[in-house]
Amino acid sequence: MMKSRCRIALLIASVATFAALGALAGAEVVDKIAIVVNDEIITQGEIDETLAPIYEQYRAVYYGDELMRKVEEARRKVIAQIIEDRLVLSEAKRQGITVEEAEIDARIADTMKRFGSYEQFEKVLAQQGMTMKKLRLRYKEQIMSRKLIDQKVGGKIAISPVEVSDYYKAHFNEYIQPEEVRVRNILIRPRQGMEPEAALILAQDVCERAKKGEDFSELVKRYSEGPHAEDGGDLGYVKRGDLLPEIEKIVFILPEGQVSEVIQTGLGYHVFKVEAKRERRPRTLSEVRHEVEEAIFRQKVSGKLRGWMESLKKNGYIAFK
Repeated sequence: MMKSRCRIALLIASVATFAALGALAGAEVVDKIAIVVNDEIITQGEIDETLAPIYEQYRAVYYGDELMRKVEEARRKVIAQIIEDRLVLSEAKRQGITVEEAEIDARIADTMKRFGSYEQFEKVLAQQGMTMKKLRLRYKEQIMSRKLIDQKVGGKIAISPVEVSDYYKAHFNEYIQPEEVRVRNILIRPRQGMEPEAALILAQDVCERAKKGEDFSELVKRYSEGPHAEDGGDLGYVKRGDLLPEIEKIVFILPEGQVSEVIQTGLGYHVFKVEAKRERRPRTLSEVRHEVEEAIFRQKVSGKLRGWMESLKKNGYIAFK
């Protein structure tokens, strides 16, 4: 059946392969066993590794109690997700599901396309401490799990073109591409022992230098304490609701290539540069066909899949250490 069948909620998305290694806030990973699922282990480092990019994103838009609440909520979801992934993988191994090397090669090739070049792909792997051997093993396990799910529920589900068209029309508003801006962020936090005014003066100086044409990415690397500083502060494309209101109301009216004034939030002092903009527009059915097929598939299998998963949990061994 269609490829979208494979991308269901029980499996870690491919992008998670490149989650930053290391615990939150750059702390050293304590690679101890956190959970045992049948014959599979889940380490504390693995949990923190999966949570790290989520934390970094939240850290850019939340602070204080709200940040802690969001992180804790994300941690519970991550743990539940990984446990389910391990239950499926364990069952796939028990049933002797096999994966050909050619299948892994195809998955690697598909992933590489997202990075534009092999050199960029290698760079990302190196930055995240990911080896090709580890990546191939991860993909092998994902393919094993997906094959098992197809055997259990996927092969019994058919989706017609008419269903796809009807679903798209009925959920048209869900496939609107929202207005988005791609931004870079410099965050200067008042440091311990620093006069409050000193952080503001530094932020204003950096802002002026950026406005005069100094390389924004280099300024980020030199001064920013915000997320993705090592990548020039690139937060990617954000939509309304992703940023704090005091930031959002400014960056969405800035023209492409422009630098904001200093923006003060509870996190510190920000300077943003708008790299690019995407206008709000409807996405065509051809653009979202796989998403629509996946949504229909999930609707059809949700009951069967949930019942099967509950059976795996009931008959499996899950122990928190």
